[in-house]
Amino acid sequence: MKTFLQSIGNTPLIQVEEFPAKIFAKLEGFNPGGSIKDRAALKMIEAAEKEGKLKKGDCLIEVSSGNTGIAMSMIAAAKGYNMKVVVPSTTAAGKVKIMEKFGAEVIFDDRLRQEIIPEIKEKIANGESLVYLNQYENENNVIAHYEGSGKEILEQIDEGTDIDFYVAGVGTGGTLTGVARRLKEVFPDVKIIGVMPQVGHEIIEGIKSIKEGFVPPVMDEKIVDEMYELTEEQSLVGRDYLASAKGILVGPSSGASMYAALDVAKKNPGKVIVTIFPDRGERYI
Repeated sequence: MKTFLQSIGNTPLIQVEEFPAKIFAKLEGFNPGGSIKDRAALKMIEAAEKEGKLKKGDCLIEVSSGNTGIAMSMIAAAKGYNMKVVVPSTTAAGKVKIMEKFGAEVIFDDRLRQEIIPEIKEKIANGESLVYLNQYENENNVIAHYEGSGKEILEQIDEGTDIDFYVAGVGTGGTLTGVARRLKEVFPDVKIIGVMPQVGHEIIEGIKSIKEGFVPPVMDEKIVDEMYELTEEQSLVGRDYLASAKGILVGPSSGASMYAALDVAKKNPGKVIVTIFPDRGERYI
């Protein structure tokens, strides 16, 4: 019998479209915390425990747009840690309430990540009792998707099916990089498509533009063949299409990936596209 935290992962891979190209999507909302961030959060926390950096009663802190904050708050509650989450004020109210239900302290800060992160590191250096695992710089973020999401896609895709394109949103870069590395071991010619907001449309929750001046250190830019830059409106078109035409309720970052995947499909008929739907949609309503 699995424990609660052992239920993280092994999410479904479904076929969303047949024509003009086949689109498959990994439904990460099936994770217990409702998003793909459960994977990275668990991997980072377990690695810190093994390294002796984290013990029961410690206080974790993380900078998040919401889903990593939820995942870490959930795991912290299960393992006996305290939790502080720094989020922008644009974070969906539903996400904030979930974090608070897990006992986390939610701190609103609209500064750029590249301003907040050094400040947290400085506080720790000055003796403040905090443990910062830093999803933007922690290689275990990438490993979680190389060993988990990417491996599962290869196991779940129909036998004999070649993957031509992998489409994923750019958040920390962990999902994009980890899955891409795993897929390229089996399909070296797979094209990697990153999805991010157009400059001025950074309010697509869960994804960020690297043009805003911060490229997460865990992200491997060299592995990306093309970047799709979308508006918030386009991400909502993709989200609403999935809800009304497919019965799949997801968040705006999933909508952005779907919008991009549909565009790739139009330009590449007959090909196979795999994408990620990072979370469920209820927390955005």
